[in-house]
Amino acid sequence: MPFERAASEVQAMLGVQVSDSTARRQALAAGAIWVQIQTEQAEPAGSKHFPLPQEAPAERMLMSSDGGVVPLRGGVWAEVKTLVIGEVVCPKDEHRTVRSQAHTYFSRLVDAATFADLASVEVSRRGVERAKEVAAVQDGADWLQSFVDGHRHDAVRILDFAHAAGYLGPIAEQAQLVGYHLPKGWLSVLLHQLKYHGPQRVLSHLERLEQRFSLSAISEALRYFRKREPQMQYPQFQADGWPIGSGSVESGNKVVMQARLKGAGMRWLPSNVNPMLALRTMVYNARWSEGWHQQQHWRTHTQDRRRTQRCKLRRERLLQQLQQQLVRLYLLSPRPKPASPPAPKGRTEGQRRWGRHTFSRKALHLPLAKI
Repeated sequence: MPFERAASEVQAMLGVQVSDSTARRQALAAGAIWVQIQTEQAEPAGSKHFPLPQEAPAERMLMSSDGGVVPLRGGVWAEVKTLVIGEVVCPKDEHRTVRSQAHTYFSRLVDAATFADLASVEVSRRGVERAKEVAAVQDGADWLQSFVDGHRHDAVRILDFAHAAGYLGPIAEQAQLVGYHLPKGWLSVLLHQLKYHGPQRVLSHLERLEQRFSLSAISEALRYFRKREPQMQYPQFQADGWPIGSGSVESGNKVVMQARLKGAGMRWLPSNVNPMLALRTMVYNARWSEGWHQQQHWRTHTQDRRRTQRCKLRRERLLQQLQQQLVRLYLLSPRPKPASPPAPKGRTEGQRRWGRHTFSRKALHLPLAKI
């Protein structure tokens, strides 16, 4: 809930008065710590202080990714990417649809490459790489295919049926606008054909339709379907017990991101989006107790690390001051004068030069008047 409402709820339930700014500051600080912990866990070497738990994978697992926009300060919209991982349950009754359960979420406001690296925390924890079979149900964006290549390249890739159907609806609308006639129920028949018989006849029909009607929607649909035809084998996917819709990630976007970050009048700083997403995923992954314990450990570890750094800096500063004092004392201390060389013994230089005494020793010490 918004920070203002959260502060009032805390006061109403617990009798604790908390200001809106305090609630905002404490919540975002807790989310930022959780972001740092997960970032460390996503590194190849892992985290020394926060090892990543490993959950037992199911035999058949589902992963689905998508993006949703969030409003930022200054009238800017940015894309938040979300990953959903679940277990595929095949019903015993043939008339019931295949569903997924035990969903967990991971969301970040980053570019596609960084998201693929950070999301390895949830992928590794849920054991997607160790599962026997994995399906990736998502739309046809290129970054999603690269994401699957990096985490489970052998996954069954399924184009979301609703996303594929979204390319057929504009054809009927555009044909009606320009005056072309299409049979009644044309879209329903085509969707039924695509879902239960595959894309081959649908592509053939669209190719013939393109020859009759020059519509940009037909050309766009053909270009999109031809590139993703292997991902549209819906009869085979349903026979193998796989879901063909990405409703799990669509609902994940609404629950994790939109319900909190796209309220009326909300505008977020980019630095505050990821901490809030981390708190949201902590709640909806049912890991609040684990995350809170790790945050307390992180605070203690951070305080110890800062204390050690302060002691190290203080020791280095004192050592530097001691060195400076020693240098100053050395420069200011009086230096001893060099000792004069002893007088040479025997004859002087003049005596050696002239070969005789010019004055007697006694005459040198007599007063000048007596000489």
